[in-house]
Amino acid sequence: MKSTITFLIAVLFTATSFSQETTTQQNTVDAQFRSLYKNSNNYQEYKVVKKSAYGLLHTNVLDSVKNFKSQIQRKNTLINSQKSTINTLEKDNKEANTKLTAAITKADSIDLFGIQLAKSTYSLMLFVIILLLITTLAFFIYKFKNSNVITTEAKSNLEDVENEFNLFRKKSLEREQKLRRELQDEIIKNRNN
Repeated sequence: MKSTITFLIAVLFTATSFSQETTTQQNTVDAQFRSLYKNSNNYQEYKVVKKSAYGLLHTNVLDSVKNFKSQIQRKNTLINSQKSTINTLEKDNKEANTKLTAAITKADSIDLFGIQLAKSTYSLMLFVIILLLITTLAFFIYKFKNSNVITTEAKSNLEDVENEFNLFRKKSLEREQKLRRELQDEIIKNRNN
């Protein structure tokens, strides 16, 4: 009977260790260590661990470490790829900002004879030039009207002077003719005498 009980305990222990092996593969490394510690035998102050359980734990830990390393590698690759993408996007953003600043400057300014002027400065300068041209035009119109009045007055005075001169000429011609007649009459009279 003692051998049957020993056999049953051995079968149960083997069955539990096989069931533990299948579940430890699914558990975390920490759970596997706890299970190994729990299922190991005590010898004085030491724990006795089965070689197969230790080998399985060792394989599982190495697989977990390998898995973590591959995950770290993938994540590092992803991080590097994202850093590269971020750097590219930052560079594109800087270029876009530079182009935007240039476009805003160009939109807010006017190129006049190769000089960039702000629109407000250009508008003020244009307003001053137009005001100056209008003032100059008003001045020339005033001078023209003033000159036209003077010219009209001078023509009128010239006509008056010409009329007076013609009248004076007629009178002097008439006087001269009268004096010649009188002279002729005197000459004739003196001849007859």
